Amino acid sequence: MRNFVVTLFASLCCLAAMAQESPLGNEEILFDVAGIMPEDVAITTPTQGFAIYGRYAFSMHDKGQCVIFDLKRRKYINSFVLEGNTGHCNNASFGRERYSRKSQFPLFYVTECRGERACYVNDISLEGSRLVQKIFYDGEEITGPCDWFVDAKRGVIYLYCTIGKIRMLKWFPLPRLADSDRRGEVHLKPEQTLGVLPAGDITIPQGSHIGHNMVFLPDGIPPRPTRLHITHAKSGANLGILSLAEGLEPEGVAINGGWLYLSYHTPRASRHNIISRFKLKRKVD
Repeated sequence: MRNFVVTLFASLCCLAAMAQESPLGNEEILFDVAGIMPEDVAITTPTQGFAIYGRYAFSMHDKGQCVIFDLKRRKYINSFVLEGNTGHCNNASFGRERYSRKSQFPLFYVTECRGERACYVNDISLEGSRLVQKIFYDGEEITGPCDWFVDAKRGVIYLYCTIGKIRMLKWFPLPRLADSDRRGEVHLKPEQTLGVLPAGDITIPQGSHIGHNMVFLPDGIPPRPTRLHITHAKSGANLGILSLAEGLEPEGVAINGGWLYLSYHTPRASRHNIISRFKLKRKVD
């Protein structure tokens, strides 16, 4: 009996340790995008949202500038301002639908953040973009800025917002282009909500991304502490809070392969967009 109790206790300790283990490895700083950009490429606004498709990374800046680089080769590709987008561009993600069979990438979703709190839907290529849809939420319960991000695999769009004083995640069926009205808009209503979860104890919301049943939410701005919150996408449980690089403002996040990539804005030096990554150590059911 004594051996059984000892074995049981050891097993429970092991399970507890596994439950507390972060799903991410240590942060690895990779490079500064300024180091691969030609000197004549002007960057005048802060780094914001970040998305990856295949080998290409799309780094958004306030007021709509998009910088594209080859993440694998660390090679600059292009820079342009998204058509019709002058918002904060706080977040970016790719969906599942393409504008046409000739489209180079799936639709590209960019958060306005402030103003009308719209999600700008773009047909994007390596040469430029066009605005093909705008998504709004017509509920009156949210306050302040909000983010949009897409779970392309499940066909769901998330609204990362504040209700009262609580950071929340609300999700809806991802609209198709055919759902647009005559103005090219989709207005989501409260009754279309598929689910709601608390996002976590987040002070200053930054970007947002979902993958492997986890929502990754950077938080903070220097000189205050900066952190990465990991929230279970089904239960809302906190799966870990990681401290981030000092002196940098965390912005967008995106998964590529077995890695979670994080894009930083360098305060008072917008050209210096620092890219880091974390190894995805385990998936969550």
